[in-house]
Amino acid sequence: MSKGSCFKQGPFFAFNGLLLFVVFSYLWGTSKSSFIPLKNTHLMTGKLLTTSFALLSLFFQATAQNTGRTCGTMENLEMLKQQDPELEDKMNQVEREMEDYMVNLRVNPDNSITAVITIPTVFHVVWNTAAESLSVSRLNDQLTVLNQDYRKTNTDASLVPAAWTSIAADCEVQFCLAQRDPFGAPTTGITYRQTTVTSFSTNNNVKYTANGGTNIWDRSKYLNIWVCDLGSGLLGYAQFPGGLAATDGVVCDYQYTGTTGASAPYNKGRTATHEVGHWLNLRHIWGDDGTACTGSDLVTDTPNQAGENYTCWAPLTVRTDACSPSAPGFMWMNYMDYTDDACMYMFTAGQKARVVACLGTSRLSLQTSNGCTPSNPGVTEYTTYAINMIPNPNQGEFIISSPVYLLQDCEVKIYNALGSVVKELKNGSFSEIHVDIRDVNPGVYFVELNNGTGMITKRLIITD
Repeated sequence: MSKGSCFKQGPFFAFNGLLLFVVFSYLWGTSKSSFIPLKNTHLMTGKLLTTSFALLSLFFQATAQNTGRTCGTMENLEMLKQQDPELEDKMNQVEREMEDYMVNLRVNPDNSITAVITIPTVFHVVWNTAAESLSVSRLNDQLTVLNQDYRKTNTDASLVPAAWTSIAADCEVQFCLAQRDPFGAPTTGITYRQTTVTSFSTNNNVKYTANGGTNIWDRSKYLNIWVCDLGSGLLGYAQFPGGLAATDGVVCDYQYTGTTGASAPYNKGRTATHEVGHWLNLRHIWGDDGTACTGSDLVTDTPNQAGENYTCWAPLTVRTDACSPSAPGFMWMNYMDYTDDACMYMFTAGQKARVVACLGTSRLSLQTSNGCTPSNPGVTEYTTYAINMIPNPNQGEFIISSPVYLLQDCEVKIYNALGSVVKELKNGSFSEIHVDIRDVNPGVYFVELNNGTGMITKRLIITD
């Protein structure tokens, strides 16, 4: 259970560097040998090459095996704490509320949630190259993985060792693609935004339209998952409950989202499973304390663990360390560790209790969200939403601004007082539409906006 950054891979590279030094020291020392009889030169050369290739092979295997998963959640958390000195107090309050909730359930088990909780989910795909613009099919694959992992219907759940089968948990949480957006309009639960930004980081820029990303949908009603190109080898990161509303959600690198077409060894959709766990207030299983064995993931049924595990062990392998020195060892197959996707396949009952408590306190509003309920195309809140049109009156150009969900694929028509169209244009996926009217005569006009699910008309005055 460890406090180090999710990026800490120093020991691995230190080991590999040492191994490389040994290899080349060996090669150099051997090459300096002299007085080799001519008749044995081919024999010595063969041994030299064989040994050298074996050592080089060992080096490259070690390098490949120890690259490891990189989760940026803790780094993002440290940044947020610097931006908001009160964040730690807010998170502590979240913990107190969750603990009270869990204590209440232990005392009054009849108060427990009996129905499976469904969380409306929206994917915000922010892409720069065509490869980053993931298909609807691949995003549906990702949603399927989330549902299987959080309901314990994943096929590899059968690989959980016997020592832990009794606590392997169905979290009784499922996810659906949103069917209505925050303003009541029908949606696929997927937004696409082409950006000029080539890669993002843990600084949350991907969550702001102004910074090349896409603005959040109401966090009280939706789980927001941004999919983009993350730099520095990051797989993903998430925000714990208690943080800023505008950045609350999960970010996943496009290469490790979904299954078909994703990059091995993170091609089974478990990056999202891990990061959504953080969003539901689950901590890394080793407790983020280095290797001290004194940290905690705030769960009682996960074994103590000396640091993150990057290795994908064979099923039923017992691994021990300084914190869990005897069988059954540490729980390397837990979703909140760092192993490859193929070796992640369980949550515990204690982790489930935290997930349920989170959804019963800080994320309670999700239980009453109508995000998964189809909207009635004939009755949309679009027509009552205030769209900004500035400046008005104006003399040459005006800007129509609104959340991107309303203006996406929106048709704009400007009518004169006689009902004739004097200008029309079609918006793509931008939250602002710039309209040049320098070729339109002064007068009173009407601007009609239609996004296919609703229509609104605004009065416009053009002056000399």
